[in-house]
Amino acid sequence: MIRTTFNPQFLPTGAWFIALVSVVFSFCLDSRVVAHEDLLARILSLTTQITTNQHNAEAMLQRADLYRLHGSFKEAKADYATAEKLVPISAPLFLGQAQLQVELGEHLAARLLFDKALRLSPTNKTALLGRGRVLARLGERKAAIADFTDSIALPMGVQAEEFLERASLQASEFGPDEAIKGLDEGLLRLGWMVTLQQAALDYEMQRQKPEQALARLETILTRTSRKEAWLARQGEILLAAGKPNEANEVLLLALRTIEALPPRSRTSPWMMRLRTQVEGLISGIDISKRTDKN
Repeated sequence: MIRTTFNPQFLPTGAWFIALVSVVFSFCLDSRVVAHEDLLARILSLTTQITTNQHNAEAMLQRADLYRLHGSFKEAKADYATAEKLVPISAPLFLGQAQLQVELGEHLAARLLFDKALRLSPTNKTALLGRGRVLARLGERKAAIADFTDSIALPMGVQAEEFLERASLQASEFGPDEAIKGLDEGLLRLGWMVTLQQAALDYEMQRQKPEQALARLETILTRTSRKEAWLARQGEILLAAGKPNEANEVLLLALRTIEALPPRSRTSPWMMRLRTQVEGLISGIDISKRTDKN
């Protein structure tokens, strides 16, 4: 059986992409600076409030959360401790402390604090997702899956990442069939999304269902304008399905698609690697044919 090792991704290439990345990277850096400046401004405002009223538990909790988001963990821990003296039983307090423990890598302590928060607020989505991720790190996959499922079931907005994270846990605990069911639930809930369909495609291959994988891949090919990487993946799956002639045609089409790209895109490192992968697959088909003739 031919192993499928190709990792299909859109391969953005060319000088325009490099320029775009530079602009986006600069924008992200600027955004982070602005965000941190905004956090500091809000911390300063809260500090003024706390100075005039040291028993303002809400302001103390807000400042603790902002310190945590700013990465000032020592200050956040001190503010949470002060807030705990003012309001010893509080879902926002336990949630903030749990998130701080996650940042510090103290997953067991975080789990206990998430438990406390959820006892007071069972439908808190942030707490459910936080505990689910902590449980996953602690190796408690079934409990983690339950938390993700509870979070997904809430009427408020759900993200594709929740389905993807749960699918990974489902695949590890119950196998790819369960992961695919969960991803199909996501496709039904959120509409068609390439990330969910690609993950389901990969799980189809794990359970050795190349025909189902090809059907899913076809939905991707019909929706994307950049087809070369997906054609390469299709050729590889056809090989795994025992269809070398069809695979050869698709892989040759992938090469022609690469050749049709503008020169700068065609000769980019990403595309050169893809070309090498495709040519290697085609070469393997030719070798098998010569072996059959002999």
